[in-house]
Amino acid sequence: MLGLSPSTVHYWITRRGESAMTKSGGPRVTDDNMDQNLYEASQKDPFLSAVDLQKELIPSSRKRFLTQFYHQLRFVYAHSKLHWSVPEWHRVVFSDEKIFRSSSRGALRVYRPVQGSDPFEEQYLVHSSNLVKGHSRFTLCVWMGLGGNSKIRIMHRMKQNTMHSGYYIEYILSFIGAQLSEDNEENPNELIFMQDLSSFHTSRQTRKLLQGRNVNVMHDWPPKGPDMNPAENVWAQMVRRLEILRRHTGVWNRHQL
Repeated sequence: MLGLSPSTVHYWITRRGESAMTKSGGPRVTDDNMDQNLYEASQKDPFLSAVDLQKELIPSSRKRFLTQFYHQLRFVYAHSKLHWSVPEWHRVVFSDEKIFRSSSRGALRVYRPVQGSDPFEEQYLVHSSNLVKGHSRFTLCVWMGLGGNSKIRIMHRMKQNTMHSGYYIEYILSFIGAQLSEDNEENPNELIFMQDLSSFHTSRQTRKLLQGRNVNVMHDWPPKGPDMNPAENVWAQMVRRLEILRRHTGVWNRHQL
């Protein structure tokens, strides 16, 4: 089965019928049966996004995540840590950042596949906690340092939605760097700081600060390795709990989120 992009899914829902055959460009990637399935799914739940429909109807259409080059880098990393013991892994402080959203759907799109339908029909209205009381939807960015004797070292609520070297150094490394260097003064090279290869992690200013504080950094972390980071498991648990909270009581502001 051919993979479909979200834009293709959206197109065949909104232009179902003979008029859809007038689309110019590349060859058609759906058949009549798939068109019908997309149309019926959008009727059943008008609030499904194109991405939701893509995942539900075409589970095998994900883009290939890793090339052979990245597979090889992972192999080299895994081979270098092959004989690490559990206590050695407990020395690693893993870091990661996450964006939490007040709504799991992002910008809400409503499909009304029936021509001439009333936009205020019951099936097209949302009566749920996903609507924030009179306010626009919001996001909350969090940075976490996890590990180093099995504890969360820091959970930092970011003051902005994007990260850069200046913010990373002033608000995050100023704290976690001092903590790691203090621990390592008693036991040299006891803790190892892991960060991914984002540009603000590898910038000259960041490297200079970490070196100046004698922070032991894991320099061989491979690119495109978020699924290797145990911090992702913590985020996943938090997202699941947030979804339960959203369904039962709603999330109305950043403080509650």
